[in-house]
Amino acid sequence: MRAHHSVVQLHHLSLRTRQVLCVAAFGALAGAAHPARGDDAPDEAPLSPLALTPSPWKDVKLTLDGYMRVRGDVFNDLDLSRGPTPSTGQPIFPVPAAGGDDHTITAADMRLRLEPTLEVGQAVRIHVRADVLDNVGWGSTPDVLPSQVALAAATTGAVSPTAGQNALQNAVNIKRAWGEVTLPFGVLSAGRMGAQVNWGTGFFVNNGDCLGCDHGDSGDRVALTVPIWNHLVTALYELSASGPYVTPWAQSYDLDRRAQVNTVALAIARYDSPEAQLRQLRADRTLLQYGLLASYRWQDLDAPAWTEPGGLGRPYGPNDFVHRGLETVAADLWVLVHHKGFRAEMEVAGIFGRIDDATTTPGVSFRQPLTSTQIGGVASLAYTFHFPLRARVEVGYASADDAPGFGVRWPAGQLTAQKGDLDGPHYRPPDFTGVNNFRFHPDYQVDLILWRRIVGQVSDAVYVKPSLRLGPFGSTWHHASLELAAIDSQAIYPQTAPGQDTNLGIEFDLLGRYRYEAGFEVGIGYGVLLPGAGFRNLGLGLDPKPAQALEVILAYRI
Repeated sequence: MRAHHSVVQLHHLSLRTRQVLCVAAFGALAGAAHPARGDDAPDEAPLSPLALTPSPWKDVKLTLDGYMRVRGDVFNDLDLSRGPTPSTGQPIFPVPAAGGDDHTITAADMRLRLEPTLEVGQAVRIHVRADVLDNVGWGSTPDVLPSQVALAAATTGAVSPTAGQNALQNAVNIKRAWGEVTLPFGVLSAGRMGAQVNWGTGFFVNNGDCLGCDHGDSGDRVALTVPIWNHLVTALYELSASGPYVTPWAQSYDLDRRAQVNTVALAIARYDSPEAQLRQLRADRTLLQYGLLASYRWQDLDAPAWTEPGGLGRPYGPNDFVHRGLETVAADLWVLVHHKGFRAEMEVAGIFGRIDDATTTPGVSFRQPLTSTQIGGVASLAYTFHFPLRARVEVGYASADDAPGFGVRWPAGQLTAQKGDLDGPHYRPPDFTGVNNFRFHPDYQVDLILWRRIVGQVSDAVYVKPSLRLGPFGSTWHHASLELAAIDSQAIYPQTAPGQDTNLGIEFDLLGRYRYEAGFEVGIGYGVLLPGAGFRNLGLGLDPKPAQALEVILAYRI
């Protein structure tokens, strides 16, 4: 079962927003003072028409944000040349499909992200996030798919991706659309939205806005953010999942509200804008930022067939439902202290839950409930010298259990895991009835190879990451920086790793960045993973070999 993550819609009330709040309040009072049309109004219109000035509340303004990202990667030996795992018979990372001794594969993709905002008057804003050609591989949709010619080399170019025909998804994906209004007492938002900023470090709630991000946080929510005593208080309701649905005409109806997954969340934070933080630091004042969030999620019934192939169009009755009995509570605490060159940050999150019946088959019940106690955290210390040099050390922890595999993203259809597997489900009654492996957000990128590509997320482990950063060098319009990091990773339990050993290895990453004006950026990353005994193939007696990765990102910002 997928671990529960809390959701928080954190709105940043800048000085401009607070001014808008005051303007809105003043406008409401001014509107109440206007006299209404009464019996003493003239019966006839004036002979000459009045020259009316359009109301500022009718003004419409369109702004556009986003970027165009082109990404290229070369991966060498990310399968570690350790052979297949027992349950799947496949290597832990893809290898060339034609076979042979070559263990190098490549990737090249792109994404155009458009984020228009329509401002209506001074209080209403409508936001959209649309991704065009999102992660579409270069050359993946030639005009011979599906093949209509005998010679594949006759292709004359690429065609637009169309789901179910020549690609798994369409060329354009609308990922978010929501509206917000600035009221005299706060900001009210509703729609499919994501977190406006990363909560704390971003290891728990992440908005997925970085250039290398591929996931992000979004949900169907209603949120109200109110400023109180220099803090932001957010109350949120999310309909996390629902269905089965029926559409007799135009509108879809949920056939049973008890099958909905509901989430409520509350957050309080002291979070200043980046500009305000910079002003405090330049004045040699101590910057203190912090936040606390909590969420509760519940579900009474579930219809497992709703998410299976053909589930959208079939009829549903009482025998299609399972008494799920899901309840989870999540909490997160974040603290940041920054004074002159010294910076310390800590975030700790916990998830505590229970599912009475975790079966995926109606009519078949699991008598033992699934329980979950997951703890994760990140702490870092950094110091920036007067010379553009920053030294930093980060420690991350994700709780674990002694089930085989990391429990992050196992192949579809794999119902069990055994010693030697990289991944697999952690809930396997009657032997394993607890899922205690905390999972970092997949867009919280610790490295280039181990956690980001091979495993997918930090889980069942602890890591230590010292790093040095030089720069930025240059001017405001163009500058460059260089960062060197080493990541030492250890599993909590030896049973988790394929080699039944806690030593997962050490990775060295070198990251370079160059930015030209405000609209163009180049990022280059090179990493080498020296795997530990945790990746040894005990069944075949093979030791893992080093892996390498090279990534280049060209970004054109709007």
